[in-house]
Amino acid sequence: MSESNKLTDLSYLRSLTGNANDKMAKYIRMFTTGAPLSLQQIEMYSMNKDWDAVKQTAHALKPQLGYFGAKGTEELLREIERMSGDKVELDRIPEALKNLKAQLDIIVAELELSLKEFE
Repeated sequence: MSESNKLTDLSYLRSLTGNANDKMAKYIRMFTTGAPLSLQQIEMYSMNKDWDAVKQTAHALKPQLGYFGAKGTEELLREIERMSGDKVELDRIPEALKNLKAQLDIIVAELELSLKEFE
């Protein structure tokens, strides 16, 4: 995948960690294990129509995406957070979650490839 087609950009992470490979690898590992769990929670809360919990979990996951330059996915989470928090357009949330899952799958795969460079 070319750099321009990637969902991630590690520039901020490099800056945050002083380009230290071990620190970057640590942040990436934390995200690649934690983000899928957060997504599962959001999906479960959505199925149970617990919109406050959807909002809280989306809000907690959102800044993590910023570390990896995943601005489009961060914006999608912001939208999920808005809809669930304001309890509007709730019928759009299942499709938004499907898009979120697809994007997170790509982000995790990209980050796992990047990990190989750091180890």
